Amino acid sequence: MVELAALLTGATARNALARRDITAVFGILRDAGVSQLRIAAATGQRQSEVSEIVSGRQVQSVALLERVADGLGVPRGWMGLAYGLGSEPEPTAPQDVLSTEEEIRANLLRHGGTALFGRPVFGPAASIRVPDTPAPVPRRIGPPDVGHVAGTTERLSRLVSDFGGIPMTDALTAHARVSEALLGATMRDPVRQQLLVALSDAHRTAGSAAAGAGLRELARQHFVRGMDCAGAGGDLRRAVVNLGYLGSLELRVGPNEALKFFQLGAATAPTRLTRAALEYRCAWALGLLDGAADALRELRRAAESFEAAREEPRPWKYFATALPHVEGCTYFALRRFDRAAVAFAAAAEETSHAVVCTVSNSGLLAAAQLRCGELRSGLATAEGVITLAKDLRSVSVRADLAPLQQAAAARRESTCQDLARELTILRRAA
Repeated sequence: MVELAALLTGATARNALARRDITAVFGILRDAGVSQLRIAAATGQRQSEVSEIVSGRQVQSVALLERVADGLGVPRGWMGLAYGLGSEPEPTAPQDVLSTEEEIRANLLRHGGTALFGRPVFGPAASIRVPDTPAPVPRRIGPPDVGHVAGTTERLSRLVSDFGGIPMTDALTAHARVSEALLGATMRDPVRQQLLVALSDAHRTAGSAAAGAGLRELARQHFVRGMDCAGAGGDLRRAVVNLGYLGSLELRVGPNEALKFFQLGAATAPTRLTRAALEYRCAWALGLLDGAADALRELRRAAESFEAAREEPRPWKYFATALPHVEGCTYFALRRFDRAAVAFAAAAEETSHAVVCTVSNSGLLAAAQLRCGELRSGLATAEGVITLAKDLRSVSVRADLAPLQQAAAARRESTCQDLARELTILRRAA
């Protein structure tokens, strides 16, 4: 019997594995005559699960990806699973040994001939792989180098907002890792403090991308490292902000644990605006815990903190949209859909420049409108959401479309049922 790993060594299979496109991987095995039953037995799944994946369901669970890699007999590193944040770089595959510079140049020419003519006109070429070679670290750095780190973080952050976390996670993780290496250079103490602050932002942004890609453990590592860098850099506000992001990540698993993070952040926040942001999140968690009275009391407290801090500069770019979004989530959890719709409308108006934020806020706005019986408005909002979401590669954003899917499915109108089915397909394609 042919080993499954032997069928997955070609370029197409390796690319699919690198993208973690298990649908394509299983398709290659199927085309080679491997039955779904055999794939299921190898990967520890039911045949129905394999069938769903072959039909297009994407695999995002790291545990399942690892089980698939082990079951198929391929190295976890081929799927970017064996080497996490801060670990050693993935070893490259063995290459043909070329001992002299003359042999290396001749091999380059053979590659060129094959690429241009479609056949090995100068003979078969030895394989060449791009190794994971770290860039050299400058012996000494100053403020301009820190500026490059911060500027790159900002540019990559905009791409996450426009494209989603899946296509940007690897780039941001690499950026954070390369930037960390600068700590080994010689620098003055004030520059080191500035670098640590810039690294905190880099890790927070990388964590957001990883969360958007459904890589929860990687996101955790980035947020924790972001807190560490902020603390070492003497920036308590950034440490609290990273803690808030960590709490929001845990909120997807359970509001109890998330509430502890939010309460800790609110208790230690160095500014009133930052405290207001954490208090709003406390209200959201309490709402999910069915504590209506506590949630509403926390919302009032958060609003008072925000009002008292009107003159403070906004601590991050999308601060004006974050608070009404969380307020809307709280009211939605409490099933006060009319109040939720007002909050989400305010958030959506502020975020037309950030596609990820627009899809999340508008999707929840459409869900609240449908729950309120505003059929025409809800369907119109949902139509715009679907148009934008089709171009996004974000697990978390498409998970945020679940309330809209459920709201549409709860209505009897054929247009709503059609919307629910379209959203089901869209969410599976993240």
